[in-house]
Amino acid sequence: RREMHPFGVQVAIIEPGSFQTNLTDPRRMVENLEQLWQKLPAETQAAYGQGYIQSYTRTAVWLYPLISTRLSLVTGAMEHALLARCPRSRYSAGWDSWLLFLPLSYCPTWLSDSF
Repeated sequence: RREMHPFGVQVAIIEPGSFQTNLTDPRRMVENLEQLWQKLPAETQAAYGQGYIQSYTRTAVWLYPLISTRLSLVTGAMEHALLARCPRSRYSAGWDSWLLFLPLSYCPTWLSDSF
């Protein structure tokens, strides 16, 4: 944002949370993850361990019903950022973005990275 200001470019950051789409469908995610896992070198698989995939899969399946289906939250933020006379510098779309990502975005990088 700061880097573009001298050039007269106004930047709006849109931070969407998770939304139910084909990309976040747990069945497809698990299939893709397993395909990618098979392509990894044995050394990398050993470093992560088989428990990594199982944990990731459980989390994806458990969270999917909780994420929003209202994609209009994201498109509405995009529309406002593009068309508003005075757009905000930061937009958060989705409950998880408000509760998790928005507070983290104001934390120091070292803290958000460790989280």
